[in-house]
Amino acid sequence: MIIDLWANAMSTRAAKAFLGQEGFGGIEGFFGSEVREGMTEAGLVAEMDRVGVDKAVLSTALSTVDEPRMAFVAEHRDRLLVAASADDVEHPRQQSADVRARATDGILDAVRVSPLVQQYPLNHALYYPLYATCEELGIPVSINIGIPGPRVRSRCQDPVLLEDVLIDFPDLVIIGAHMGHPYEDLLIEYMLKWPNLYLSNSAYSAKYMHPGLVKFMGSSRGRGRVLFASDHPFLPMERALAAARQLPLEAEAMNDFLGDAAARILQGRAGG
Repeated sequence: MIIDLWANAMSTRAAKAFLGQEGFGGIEGFFGSEVREGMTEAGLVAEMDRVGVDKAVLSTALSTVDEPRMAFVAEHRDRLLVAASADDVEHPRQQSADVRARATDGILDAVRVSPLVQQYPLNHALYYPLYATCEELGIPVSINIGIPGPRVRSRCQDPVLLEDVLIDFPDLVIIGAHMGHPYEDLLIEYMLKWPNLYLSNSAYSAKYMHPGLVKFMGSSRGRGRVLFASDHPFLPMERALAAARQLPLEAEAMNDFLGDAAARILQGRAGG
């Protein structure tokens, strides 16, 4: 099974608006990616069919429910999962309530935290109610780590801060998103230390992966700890998958990377 842990459906206009935020200029050049001519939800599924991706985790906002999108997802739950992004960080009680409401509706598979956007450190108290709610409900949290492409302060995504969250929420599954570069050596040590910590290469082509991390992925302790994701269309799914398949991994390790491990982490949400 191939699972893309990070996919987006947005119009060309929406993509340009995203890239047009202050400090976001040059993000495409940082990752060597490109934005296609828009991507609807139906177009995303068609692209998954074309390149051979079984399931994708579609990004949405946590505080605003896009009813047409959710209706489409409900009809395609065999192909699409949902990750809701924390988008109103300064109102933590409401964000926690939003998680509960989305979980009750039955279409919430993960929560995303992107510290670079509002520049609060990933271990900030504002995130703690959200982390607590996700831990209680068994919902994985994807946290952007490492130096971001946008020209904003990077210290809010320092992976060192992950230990506070891992200690304070011992049952919370955390996926370090967007590769965590250039802290791969530290993240390997953290994954060896913390069994609930995983890493994803979203927005980062596998061809640029740190050699030590690739070696870790093929080891007995590292198999299944690094997960495939594209951030389509910013890093096109086809290009991301092609690069992933070129990694020097044996079959079991490759299968875990491309989707088998993600299916286990998502606790049946990706099954079937």
